[in-house]
Amino acid sequence: MLSRHPRVAENMGVYFITEVGMMIEQFASYFTKLERLSSLELHRSAEKLVLVENTSIAKLIAHLAEMSARKTALKLGYKSLYHYCINGLNLSEGAVPARIHVANVSRRFPQLLVALAESRISLTVAALLAPHLTEENVDDALSDCAGKTRREVEEYVVLFRPKPVFEPSIRKRPAHLAPAGPGRSTPSPSPSTPQPPTVQTTRHSPNILQAARAEIYNFRFSGGREFKDKFERLAEVLGVGNAQKNMAEIIEKALDIALEKKDPKKKLERRIKRQRCAKTKSRSNEFVKKSEPAKSRYVASEVSERVHERGAYQCVFRGLDGTRCTARTALQIDHADPYGIFQNNDESVLRILCASHNLLEAERVYGADFIRRKISERRRGKSKSRSP
Repeated sequence: MLSRHPRVAENMGVYFITEVGMMIEQFASYFTKLERLSSLELHRSAEKLVLVENTSIAKLIAHLAEMSARKTALKLGYKSLYHYCINGLNLSEGAVPARIHVANVSRRFPQLLVALAESRISLTVAALLAPHLTEENVDDALSDCAGKTRREVEEYVVLFRPKPVFEPSIRKRPAHLAPAGPGRSTPSPSPSTPQPPTVQTTRHSPNILQAARAEIYNFRFSGGREFKDKFERLAEVLGVGNAQKNMAEIIEKALDIALEKKDPKKKLERRIKRQRCAKTKSRSNEFVKKSEPAKSRYVASEVSERVHERGAYQCVFRGLDGTRCTARTALQIDHADPYGIFQNNDESVLRILCASHNLLEAERVYGADFIRRKISERRRGKSKSRSP
């Protein structure tokens, strides 16, 4: 709060504005510095900052553990450590529960903080492991979960504490409560009403996919009336009785049908089977002689299937440090030797890339301005063709 004395208040206001201005200049110059770095240098710098950040988080959690032992938050006038973190330290509500979960066990298992500080595990992973750690399993658990994602660790911890398996059901979502308006008042909870725990982990809907057992997952999602009608009709078409009780069986059969029709791997398997049955080994129509320019970018479906198989149905792009892109959906056929330059459609120069890396490669070869212009021209052409 600024001083009540006008001159002092004025001076403090000027000081505050000056500090903000200096910080803006610092970050502006920092952006200029970053622009001079290569992509690999930018990546290395970000890695170092993550290491510093995780070390700071680990030290903060150690502070919270000591504060919890001393009941510092209560002594400072806050009703809990949770409220101290939010109101005293200005941490976001979503960031606090994970820190408190780890703080609760960090004195018993300081190796949890070491793994976090060394970036072997994330804060989210540390919070997921915290309730399940014992003297016997802590080292193995940290080793097994190093570098794993939240989803992978959720599947790992069900080995310690399996979750209930959902009973299949279809329910109508209850109507939302009408908001309070003029003449309406929202009843305030009575002092005797139990309050939720201060370290509630989330305030949003649970994940739609959670591991319940080692080989069983719980799914949770909503669908409209049209989805419900289609689902029940699908059960009839598949000849599965009691649609609600056999939801997993019906959806799995629908997935099998969709994959059989759309999955490039399945298409290739069917083609190979047909070729073996026909004892056809000639592929003379699938290739274009390298000495002759290709007449179009068209790639035969059987060639596309083999290219997908060669890439293991995953984007083959690798970053500067060798990291491979993990995208496995909406993959596109790309020419390693740009078609616009070489007019070569030979299978050996084809690869699969995700849309983002396909665009990145096009910008690298032809320039970002050229690609943006081509995209704009294509969109204008589509809009003209749609107009009456």
